Amino acid sequence: MGLQNTFKSAAQTIVTSFGDVAASTVYSSFSSTTYNASAGTQTAVYSSTAGVSVIFDKFELAKIDNINIKPEDKKALIPAKNISAITPKPNDHIRQGSVVWNVVNVVTDPASALWECQVRKV
Repeated sequence: MGLQNTFKSAAQTIVTSFGDVAASTVYSSFSSTTYNASAGTQTAVYSSTAGVSVIFDKFELAKIDNINIKPEDKKALIPAKNISAITPKPNDHIRQGSVVWNVVNVVTDPASALWECQVRKV
């Protein structure tokens, strides 16, 4: 566990070092849906964490296939230490100011130190 914590700290340090590049966001983790029987509608329920540092990046042109990865999609790089109580997953949201991004896909490195989320504007 010691080596994994070292990698998580290193990822956090890298993002913190790029302070002007990293964006402070609100990460909303999808938890469930509720059903309103009288209206016949479902509502998504999210739990939110404010102050999550994220570096947004573009996908390489070779990876954009207009099916799985679209030209307007972004990579959201999040150190695991920033959201230690949350495991990012599809359908979560990242809000930066008035812009909301939907998490489409999530991958991590072997040490689980950095989450790479494919995000798409809502």
